[in-house]
Amino acid sequence: MTHLHEWLLPALRAFALLVVLELVYFLLRRLRAKIKLRALYHLWALSASALLALVPLHTSGGGEIAWKTTVSITAILTVIVGFALLESLILLRPWKPSLGPMMPKLARDVMRLLLLVTAVLLVAKLALDQTLSTVLVSSTVLSAVVGLALQDVLKNIFAGVALDLERPFARGDWLEIEGLPGVNRVLDMSWRSTHLRSKEGVDIYEPNATISDSRVVNYGSGTRPVALLLEIGLPFSAPPREAEAALMAAARSAPGVVGIPQPRVFLFSYGDSAIVYRVRVWTKNVHDLNGLRDAVYSRMWYELERRKIVIPFPIRTVYMHQAREEERELEAAEHERAVALFSGLDLFSELDQETVETLATSTELQAFDDGEALVEEGASGDSLFVIAEGTVAISKKQSGGGIVELATLGSGEFFGEMSLLTGEPRSATVAARGVCRVLKLTKAAVAPLIQNDPKVAEALSRALAARRAEAAATLERERGREQPKAQADQISLLRRIRSFFTIGGNSEDADEG
Repeated sequence: MTHLHEWLLPALRAFALLVVLELVYFLLRRLRAKIKLRALYHLWALSASALLALVPLHTSGGGEIAWKTTVSITAILTVIVGFALLESLILLRPWKPSLGPMMPKLARDVMRLLLLVTAVLLVAKLALDQTLSTVLVSSTVLSAVVGLALQDVLKNIFAGVALDLERPFARGDWLEIEGLPGVNRVLDMSWRSTHLRSKEGVDIYEPNATISDSRVVNYGSGTRPVALLLEIGLPFSAPPREAEAALMAAARSAPGVVGIPQPRVFLFSYGDSAIVYRVRVWTKNVHDLNGLRDAVYSRMWYELERRKIVIPFPIRTVYMHQAREEERELEAAEHERAVALFSGLDLFSELDQETVETLATSTELQAFDDGEALVEEGASGDSLFVIAEGTVAISKKQSGGGIVELATLGSGEFFGEMSLLTGEPRSATVAARGVCRVLKLTKAAVAPLIQNDPKVAEALSRALAARRAEAAATLERERGREQPKAQADQISLLRRIRSFFTIGGNSEDADEG
């Protein structure tokens, strides 16, 4: 009975310790700590409990082999589990995962290995009564054998250590590595390889030795802008300053290009059939340089197309006979479409067909890229736009600094009539929704008609007054205000039109008309 009592209390203590350690594990799991050593943790808890239970036996001088074995296992498992807890609770920074680990994975692995080797040596010396010289000689022979068998693995390990010390890149950087397509993001680095992820979502485990021997271009993580250099050839007939202004406008408007540092345009060389310009743009979208290249080149095409600067082909002597006829047919079809669009506009409903055809013939067809602004709020202007293809969005700045979208316009609709007829600054910003084409009618095209026939100004003022009254009617009714008389508005508009086009006449003419 006495012998049973001597074992009962240590067993209860060991069981209590096991319960406490398992409760700690349960609480850690509830806190969502990323403990990878689940089985080893439970084994460590059992070995620690067994060690506590063997204390009376060791004190009485018995069970020496069991005691040393349990001590050795418990000590080694304590180092492994203790470092795993340190890593999951502190080094991995679980309270703010977005910042990443405090230490790279390779550094954590080196620390874990050093602690484990130290624990084995201490266990061999203190628990197993082995001399350090015997242990070191045995480990040296074993290391030589393992080193010869694992040359490639060790090469990657030492390359990984060198990369970790030099730090040519960090977690989250986008790299262009010789031999790998495109740019890939760094996720982590281990003993053998660096974990990368491509833009297509493919995981790549590139050996550290390969990266160490390859040419690596680091574009950063996107926190700072990097430059992209593009080339384009333009005709010799385009003055350099005009060409540079067009390319600069296109580069500044391209999505993804940052404002600071500003884009730069350089005349680079005179080629066989073109002047070569280089355009330097800066971006933080380091993960999508191909997309940025596409955006800038697309904006260049639209800007050059509007400015009638033709991107030249290589010079060749070619004789063509059918092209002229095809061009005439295409021009005729475009003219018919422009006339049809202008004939359906209420702004020109009072004008005769000949005048409408004259206006349609005077227009210029322009193309705009998705998101590109056709006009900016507050900018000066003297032109009207008729949408031939696509859609545009009209937006206006708010007093608080925000932007509100007012409406969308589609094919056959128009905007900018106040700027065309009175020179009034643009009242809103109009941007393309997808690729769109518009017919642009300028003051220079309308001026001869108004100056030669005063009735044109009167007809336009009446149509413009009716359009303004219709647009404001709903808003004025909601505010409970009296709507302005269309006649009074028409007189005011007629005066402004005559003043803008510098023609004579007085307000009484409007009453007669």
